[in-house]
Amino acid sequence: MSPIRHWLRRAAARAPLPAWAVRAAVAATALTIVAPASAHVVVVPSIATEGTPTDFTLQVPTERNLPTTAVRVMFPPQVSVYSFRVPPSGFTVTAILAKNQSIIGAVFRGTIPAGQYQAFHFLGTPFASGQTLWPAYQTYADGLIKPWNGPVEKPGAVSAETGPTQPGPTSAVVIVPAGTAAASTSTRGGTGGSGSDAAIWLGIVAIVIALGAAAAAGLLWATRPVRLPDDDPAPRSR
Repeated sequence: MSPIRHWLRRAAARAPLPAWAVRAAVAATALTIVAPASAHVVVVPSIATEGTPTDFTLQVPTERNLPTTAVRVMFPPQVSVYSFRVPPSGFTVTAILAKNQSIIGAVFRGTIPAGQYQAFHFLGTPFASGQTLWPAYQTYADGLIKPWNGPVEKPGAVSAETGPTQPGPTSAVVIVPAGTAAASTSTRGGTGGSGSDAAIWLGIVAIVIALGAAAAAGLLWATRPVRLPDDDPAPRSR
């Protein structure tokens, strides 16, 4: 257990926390686990609540100097996806079904020009807490497929750039247990001065951690190379 998480747990045990402080602590802890160091093909939000219908968004940037023509994403078994938002103009969506007709993935087809990105939305409900993985496969205009199914990026780390067909990091979403804030609120026994002070400081620390993680991710994305190494600008003959 990290020192920050250990401190949060000890502080929570000493003083009952208001709901806002618990939510901030949970969000900050999850961000230190899953905040990506740079933006690739990712699914957001990076934190979702168990049992809560969630609008997930697949963000697809074109990182090569060729257009993206399709992207396939596979849904984790801990999340039940059941509906898609109407895709952007010029795009289509095709659900990937299991034998029992449940939706286990989707393929979005259309054109995303070089240097631009597109977002695709779908509704899903997580039914188990923990880290979930969302592997994706990005097809470019020359037919090469970039798999985003490699190891998840570690917090604060910058994954080495890989070529147009080598695996990039898998997108991850942390599912937090439902009722975390409600459970804490129901155990509150009083409003003593020391308890209120501890809760306020806990919330401030959690918010600072969350903002720092988000700022670091944005800075690394802004300074990362635009092109992948060993990228051939000419379409490969078939």
